[in-house]
Amino acid sequence: MNEAIELLQSVKEKHWSTWLAHDAALVEKRDLRGIEHLLSAFGGMGSLNDLVIHPINGHEVQDFAIDKANRKLQKILGEIWSLAKQLYNDELQAK
Repeated sequence: MNEAIELLQSVKEKHWSTWLAHDAALVEKRDLRGIEHLLSAFGGMGSLNDLVIHPINGHEVQDFAIDKANRKLQKILGEIWSLAKQLYNDELQAK
């Protein structure tokens, strides 16, 4: 998650970088609420999946770097979602 947080902070995306930082702190404490809250970011309109890094959205990114930043973000988010889903399922099975 730290890589996503750093990327989002670098383009001045405050909402989602704060969301992920909060969840990361909970996950580090092994608090399942962090995983649940993280997974909730991926669904519905206006979700983390809908985020596009672009100056039109208020992000500080040069035109030549837009595509690369968004590809990197989508790769990282896919990895985060997969790992979070696995951790969540493992926790449910352990109960």
